[in-house]
Amino acid sequence: MSRDFIEAVAHRRSYYHLDNRAVVDNSLVVGMMDELLATMPSPFNVQSARMVLLLDEQHRELWHIVLETLRHITPPERFERTKQKVERAFMAGHGTILFYEDEDALNRMRENFPLYAENVATWSEQSSGMMQFAVWTALEDMGYGASLQHYNPLIDKAVAARWLINPDWKLIAQMPFGAPLDSPAHRVASNPPHARRLIFGDIEKI
Repeated sequence: MSRDFIEAVAHRRSYYHLDNRAVVDNSLVVGMMDELLATMPSPFNVQSARMVLLLDEQHRELWHIVLETLRHITPPERFERTKQKVERAFMAGHGTILFYEDEDALNRMRENFPLYAENVATWSEQSSGMMQFAVWTALEDMGYGASLQHYNPLIDKAVAARWLINPDWKLIAQMPFGAPLDSPAHRVASNPPHARRLIFGDIEKI
């Protein structure tokens, strides 16, 4: 894509109708993940972000785990609707990226910087949020549609057991992606940008 950064950010949306089709070669997705893992900021450069890429059958198996987990906790009269949503909006896609934070790395940061130990959990969330946003925007710029889901902690144990995830990794979010089959809803600016900012200083110099 030829979008600049602000254009790419503006185009990042949630897509809930996906197709299992590779828009770009899978190696480009892996390369993007590696680049962001190497360059995204983290507190004291702790680099606690971890990602797992599930493709094709591995991807669909994840969403089967989600469905079987939900089947046991969702009222029967509501499960069919939930099942349709998961199958169409998530499972039907091409892949899923799982976002983790390495608790061992974070605990070592707490030990090394005890003065800031109480801030580590908040910083971890902020760092992970930046990673999720960057990956989401990059996938969108490649031509994929994606959304951000949070079925953790319900699925944590089953996912860790299936893919032998390091027990120190804490699951934060799931991002299913695929070829978009529809257009996202238009943004509604209920609170316009100028009502959400303050400017101090000479406006002509800004």
